[in-house]
Amino acid sequence: MEVLRVYVNVTGCHEVVSGERTIRMLPFEGTCDGPFFKGKILSGGVDTQKGYADGTGTLSARYMIEGTDCEGNSCKLFIENNAEFNSYTVPTILTDSPVLKWLETANLQGRLEFPDGKLNIVIETIEG
Repeated sequence: MEVLRVYVNVTGCHEVVSGERTIRMLPFEGTCDGPFFKGKILSGGVDTQKGYADGTGTLSARYMIEGTDCEGNSCKLFIENNAEFNSYTVPTILTDSPVLKWLETANLQGRLEFPDGKLNIVIETIEG
């Protein structure tokens, strides 16, 4: 079941190339929509990517979203989304919304979509 869809707009790229590794920090902004929450990414969201010469690597995105839960209450979500390159992401969500507390213990996975060349992160519940 789809929980959240995050519409990401990357606003820059900071990079260090050091021997066999490349580190990129990609600040971003955007919005979020879904059946349980709608909101806007607060300033400071960043995806840190570590790439290796063999093409493998990891990413770790951390961001806060301010918006409203499915009952219309103002709230925030903190999301940390980790993955190895070319795989599903593993999102962790914390919230101050009592109605969304179930997200903190839900079995979640994320996937990246690129409609029209733009990045969407789709967070879904998975069985298990």
